[in-house]
Amino acid sequence: MVVLVSGAAGFLGSRLVNTLARSGRPVVAFARGDAPAEIGGLDGVRWVRRDLAADGIDAADFPDVEAVVHLAGATAGARPQPGREESFYVTANEQTTICLLEAFAPRVRRFVLASSQVVYGAPNNLAVTEQFPLIGTGPYATSKINSENWGRSFQARYGGTYLALRLCGFIDGGGVTDYLIDTLAAGKPVELFTGGRIRRDYLPAEDGVAALVAAIDAPVEPGFVPINIGSGQVVSSREIADIVKQALGAEAEIRLLDNKAPQGDFVFDVDCARRVLGFAPTDLREAIRRYAAVRKGQLQGLDN
Repeated sequence: MVVLVSGAAGFLGSRLVNTLARSGRPVVAFARGDAPAEIGGLDGVRWVRRDLAADGIDAADFPDVEAVVHLAGATAGARPQPGREESFYVTANEQTTICLLEAFAPRVRRFVLASSQVVYGAPNNLAVTEQFPLIGTGPYATSKINSENWGRSFQARYGGTYLALRLCGFIDGGGVTDYLIDTLAAGKPVELFTGGRIRRDYLPAEDGVAALVAAIDAPVEPGFVPINIGSGQVVSSREIADIVKQALGAEAEIRLLDNKAPQGDFVFDVDCARRVLGFAPTDLREAIRRYAAVRKGQLQGLDN
């Protein structure tokens, strides 16, 4: 099966292309830039440098593509021009989605669309299911909801199996775990709001890639299926900080503040992922411990 991966140079895209190619699968990799060094020499990868929203795509140029994994787009951390946030995310996320769907939906039967936990807004819940309402709380979240809806629309028109993976945050994605590692490793105290009691869902990147691979192969009937991809494990910010501190051997202080955290509890119910994809998330505490140990080695290498 030839798999087209958009956003192939990104955080998940580069890892997915690497995984697919090393398993012997031919990949058509789309990105706006050149191939990362770890991908450039791999057999079976056709690298296509293109901005999908601006340049478009002709599916006739890629007759062998049998599945599409759509990872391209702007993240919540993008910094669009003030006052242009809405149009920025419409172009980066919705237009790229429409471009791929218009080109391939008439003949490709399997689409995997990368969505996000942000589509649920702020439910403050420890078991968020796919049945929770979708709430566009800002331009980015709205663009992800609308991108899912474009997938629904094209699936209804052309058939096929469309899986929208609503991904949680990643341990190794530059978020709270990296903040804790960098701060504690520097000997500085970390401050946790709401007394360190907030519970949020996280995954290691390799679990995200495993979910994407499973979504390519899973025997799912035609239709549009949203699937939560997270650990499903309840771990507080205080626990994460303690794990990181222990893994680093750090002695800096963890300060528990009464100030209310800007985000409430958010943990996925991942029963659908287990049932439909056979997805088995890694133990979250152990994944954080391993990642902190790896980062510790990297930081020590920089100091030498």
